[in-house]
Amino acid sequence: MPSEVAEYVRWGESDECRTMIRGTRGGGRRCSEAVACRAREEREARKWFYGWYDLGGFIPAPIMAIYHPRYHPQFFLVTVHPLITYSNMLTFIPRTKIIMKEIIYDPLEYNKVYRNILGNVKLEITFDETEIKAILSYLNSTFNWVWLEQNAGYASKGPLSIEVNVVERMPILNVKKINRKYVEELANLFDKLESTARLIIIGTGASLSKEDEEEEGYGKLRMFKELRSIFREIDSKIAEVLGIDVDVDVLWDQAWEMMERRVKGAEREARPGAKPMTEEKPSEGRRRGRRRRGGGSAPITSFF
Repeated sequence: MPSEVAEYVRWGESDECRTMIRGTRGGGRRCSEAVACRAREEREARKWFYGWYDLGGFIPAPIMAIYHPRYHPQFFLVTVHPLITYSNMLTFIPRTKIIMKEIIYDPLEYNKVYRNILGNVKLEITFDETEIKAILSYLNSTFNWVWLEQNAGYASKGPLSIEVNVVERMPILNVKKINRKYVEELANLFDKLESTARLIIIGTGASLSKEDEEEEGYGKLRMFKELRSIFREIDSKIAEVLGIDVDVDVLWDQAWEMMERRVKGAEREARPGAKPMTEEKPSEGRRRGRRRRGGGSAPITSFF
């Protein structure tokens, strides 16, 4: 092994490295003897792992998401491999073949290497990069944001908790069922969203005041406000594709209000139409009271 890895293994097996969990919860033991580490050395796990320190290899994931987004959910494209993430990321491992510019994802190849680690492989389906970007455009839309605000968990005054069991139920745009022209338009909008977000973050970092820097996540909140026009384009295109009669500006206002309630830890129901957090009148120009044409309301899932 490389000297750095060998040193890491030595350290993990010494008394220098101890788990930080309370002793009453099974903590305080050597890191190499922690539950997760011991599980890697069990007989059944041996087909994937090679020691307590081994994470079982690498499978590329073209789509990732921030596990605990504080404001707007973020789903992004990953084109550089190999790489390593940290615990605040969700990785979406493909069960289908995906042909990207930089890499081809083939679940059968990874099953050969990792002894059939991926189940329910869809051999009859292949996606290209344009289709993946169109899916990402939907995942970052206000339609998906509203759904997550209503279905994902969250901590008081804290971020959304986008758990695996939540995203498994998440409605998704079927790019195989819509006109290719729309797929390409949605893909282009995702490229526009991503490139603009990068420019905003670079500019925001140089222009934040001392007070802004002290407010956690302020740069991200500012970024989402400045990206509003592109989100509107994405939402309008999705509404056009699916034939949904909805005012996308009202939809955004509802999602934004739900986010504000979550972040501020409001002790009231976090849903569109709930009583305001304060008795102050909404700022001029904000269209909280408008309803989608046709009257009434319907859950997002009814459109899919």
